[in-house]
Amino acid sequence: MTLSASTLYPLILAILVGYILGSIPLAALVSRRRGVDIFSVGTGLAGAANVVRSVGFWHGGAVFWGDVAKGILTVAVSDRLGVDGAAILLPGTAALVGHWRSVFTHFRGGDGMATLVGITMALLPPFTFWLAVATCCVVMFIARASGHHPSLWGGAAGYSFLIFRATVFGDSPALVLIVVVLALMVLAHAIVGHLRHPAST
Repeated sequence: MTLSASTLYPLILAILVGYILGSIPLAALVSRRRGVDIFSVGTGLAGAANVVRSVGFWHGGAVFWGDVAKGILTVAVSDRLGVDGAAILLPGTAALVGHWRSVFTHFRGGDGMATLVGITMALLPPFTFWLAVATCCVVMFIARASGHHPSLWGGAAGYSFLIFRATVFGDSPALVLIVVVLALMVLAHAIVGHLRHPAST
């Protein structure tokens, strides 16, 4: 995507929309309706996993799919604005930053895993996406049985599968690179956040 006045403005708008969508504090809003301050319980992170543990399974499920929708909408709006190819990385990053540092919650948030899932779901063909999910789930099951950080190993396996498939079957390298870069960003943010919040380890 060549940057010019006609492409730069839609890109900037897509980045702003991505940040605003990512900033919608679904975990905090759902938890508050149940009388819970999500930042003061459990891991202290505003994400679906903490809502499941601290509020309830169904509430956490609603937050998860809502956060997934934020990622899907970010890609959909960007595409509608004409932002495509590697440039999608910028609105995607903005959505994650919004989830991590929401302007509506004094720049607090969660890991962004569900939003990342939404971005991945919107960018990749369904067959490829669900194969990656299946790989992730199998590795998570094995890791959980052995007591070794199932989310970390499952996520790493799922995105490693995407790299492998792109190499072997010729899937769009640009899209795979985007989702892998975003996944590495989420992983790095999660590691730093969990070090700061030992309860979330």
